[in-house]
Amino acid sequence: MQCSVRDEVYRPSVRNAARSLQSLLSQIIIAFLLLSCTADACTVLEFTGEGFSPNLMWLLHAYPLYGAMNGTFYVDSKLWPHRCTETGGGWGDFFSDADVVDWSADKERAAGKVCLRQGSRQVDELLHKLGTGTEELDGMAVNRLWRFKPAVQKVVNATLRELKGLNNPTVAFHIRGGDLSADLQQNKRKPVSPQQYVDRALEAFGKKAKGGTCVILGDDHKLMGETAKLAKARLGCAIYRRPPYYRKAGHVAAEFAKEPLGKRCAHTVQYLQDIELMTHADYFVGTFHSNLPRIVQTLRFSLLHKDKRTFADASEMKADWYEKVREYFREDAKQRKGPKAVPAAYAASMRRSMLSWVQ
Repeated sequence: MQCSVRDEVYRPSVRNAARSLQSLLSQIIIAFLLLSCTADACTVLEFTGEGFSPNLMWLLHAYPLYGAMNGTFYVDSKLWPHRCTETGGGWGDFFSDADVVDWSADKERAAGKVCLRQGSRQVDELLHKLGTGTEELDGMAVNRLWRFKPAVQKVVNATLRELKGLNNPTVAFHIRGGDLSADLQQNKRKPVSPQQYVDRALEAFGKKAKGGTCVILGDDHKLMGETAKLAKARLGCAIYRRPPYYRKAGHVAAEFAKEPLGKRCAHTVQYLQDIELMTHADYFVGTFHSNLPRIVQTLRFSLLHKDKRTFADASEMKADWYEKVREYFREDAKQRKGPKAVPAAYAASMRRSMLSWVQ
């Protein structure tokens, strides 16, 4: 049967709507099956002995899935080295426990329920079954969970007042070393050099990032010093540095776990201060070789609603949320031959659209 243009437009839209409905129903069914297996009305997320950032990522993924649907949401932090108290602490040592409660056997018994226990593998498997991305989940989570305890908030506020007093624009760089180097070698990736951090800032932000203050944060003393020197020369910025990380060789999770409790507590608070500086700075450059910049990206965009053009991933992936737009306009500028010419990328898109109509 010969179809009209109206038919050609209408039918794909119906199919797309059907697919969307099918996807939504699938997600609802999976969520129902998940929760029907748990007559317990509480969830325990088990933190691992790994660093701060990977556990926080799992928490941000998991909380929207379980927190609103399966009763009290606990975090079992017994393996997590970031704490200020030997027992019963962890997440609640630094953040409000209104939505996430530090788990203990006594608390679970007192509630009279047996909780569903989930680890990082189970969270990843559920995300795979649902077929959902993590950006929306993480954005929902930070709006509920990123609330410091009053004592931590007081320290953070003092740090943010310092940031506010610096010359604008402020450009924060996160320079990660330590045990990330071994991870990169294992995955056959090259570390990001100081030159690449600064080049990325200029490529992504241009003249807007020049002439202010470069906020150099991280754990690798040598790389931070080299980055600061290059940034000062090429961005014309003053340098702002925080107290240096206690290990010159950088952060190693296994070594950090061996430190006295008081030292681990204090350095975790310093880490949170650094995160807040990265989140509130006018511009930010990090590397997605590390989990932390992904968290900073979520905090900047979902919590503070910052412009997506102000964040850049310096790794070879260049996977920040705005890079595809930058790439589009860079490629378009290369191919355009005159002010009245149709943008090359747009013309290519039109050709693809016409081909799809013919098919």
